[in-house]
Amino acid sequence: MKSLGIAAAAVLLSAMPAAAGPWLEAGDRQVRSDVELLKAAGLIRGPVNAWPLPWAQVAEGLERAEGQALPPHLGAAVRRLNILSARDGQKSRYEIRARATNRPSVVRDFGDTAREDGDVTVRAEHELGGLYVSYGVGWREGQQGRDFHFEPATLALPVGNWALYGGYVDTWWGPGHDSALLFSTNARPIPRVGIKRLVPEPIDFPVLRWFGPWRLDIFAGIATETRLDYNNPAIAGMRLSFEPVPGLEIGLNRGLQLCGSNRPCGLRTIFDAVIGIGDADNTGTLDEPGNQIAGFDISYTRMIGNVAVQGYTEWEAEDEDNLLIEQFSRLAGFTLSGPLGDNGASWTLLGEWSDTLAVKLGGGRTYPGSMYHNFIYFDGFTYRDRALGHSLDGDSELWTAGLSVTDEKNRRFYGTYRRVDINKTNNLRNNNLSLTRETYNAFEVGTELPTAFGDISLEARYDTDAPGTPGTSDAKTAIEIGWRTRF
Repeated sequence: MKSLGIAAAAVLLSAMPAAAGPWLEAGDRQVRSDVELLKAAGLIRGPVNAWPLPWAQVAEGLERAEGQALPPHLGAAVRRLNILSARDGQKSRYEIRARATNRPSVVRDFGDTAREDGDVTVRAEHELGGLYVSYGVGWREGQQGRDFHFEPATLALPVGNWALYGGYVDTWWGPGHDSALLFSTNARPIPRVGIKRLVPEPIDFPVLRWFGPWRLDIFAGIATETRLDYNNPAIAGMRLSFEPVPGLEIGLNRGLQLCGSNRPCGLRTIFDAVIGIGDADNTGTLDEPGNQIAGFDISYTRMIGNVAVQGYTEWEAEDEDNLLIEQFSRLAGFTLSGPLGDNGASWTLLGEWSDTLAVKLGGGRTYPGSMYHNFIYFDGFTYRDRALGHSLDGDSELWTAGLSVTDEKNRRFYGTYRRVDINKTNNLRNNNLSLTRETYNAFEVGTELPTAFGDISLEARYDTDAPGTPGTSDAKTAIEIGWRTRF
């Protein structure tokens, strides 16, 4: 987490975990790194690869850390999360975010970068009894649709160990840091309703207790947009994640695209899409319920000495006949995180590869256009021309290597190299980002600086080519500056 400012830090460093709520949002790389470090150390237990991540689970980990003699870099991670917990535990809080760039990043990783040249959001949050209310307004210059939006709007109500919610919620499912195959923050959030389990406690019942701590996430919403296929389609997601042994997380994922203007949307359509037994959801005709993606991800994390080691993979595929799926996109990667000196500084090394050109499991056959496109919803598994999953859309490959350092003053510095290969099949219909194949190198360096006036971020990017520039090497340089204050 970026510090909330020098003055606030002086007051809050000794705070106990607050009843913050309802969750940690996707978009902050340092927060995620801190959570995963505490996960590797055994302080935070249960699945952590689905964001937003409930505060209730993180708060339990912070309580376990209280009074322990931790290595300095682990102690620094605990303090940063405690600061954020205390802030999010306030009955009312406010936030202003502003970003400006001459060219938005082509690759949208877990971090919160500008979606357009200008990106400003003002938000207020309140705890009203057990009800969490968030509202505000945002502005993006040149985005599809109106420049003004109301994406800060969210309602969440805890009911026992579950949270019912509605509104706009950025979602990142899976262990990837540079990419996610099914749901990521690449596209703007759609208005939705959902339910999320808060603390992933195990089931105390024979056989089922073998699953260990578990979480269920379900949501459904409407992609409110005009499309070339069917306007305003419904988007639904289901994820069951569990930890059968400490450090081993398994996620089972499902994404659905159905309904929309002039499409069937009755109970039978929804039942066939969700159950998908036999040929119910794969008729090969327009009677088919819609576009469906399913798959899994696996990650394993542990401490080796003072270094947190994580390896992970994700596999998502277009549904096939009967119960089998075989047209898989793939992702694999690792992170290493360890101390830098003895004052609380730390470093993180990232390596990741992803490929959205689907292949047959156990064979070399490829399926161009399979991952996000569909013969019914030929505009793709997208919202406002951006894939709901991988930021490079379908039939694309991405290699990533990155290094970040967080110093003892909570200043974060990072550098990333990417090998980008967009639309490898060079097909006009398989990729919304580029109609032609583009392969190039991308470099970025940046810093995130906590100050008494808010958090400042600076990032410089250089790409040796760009999407949609056939036959040329159109190098692009970009600068992005951001500011966030919370009070």
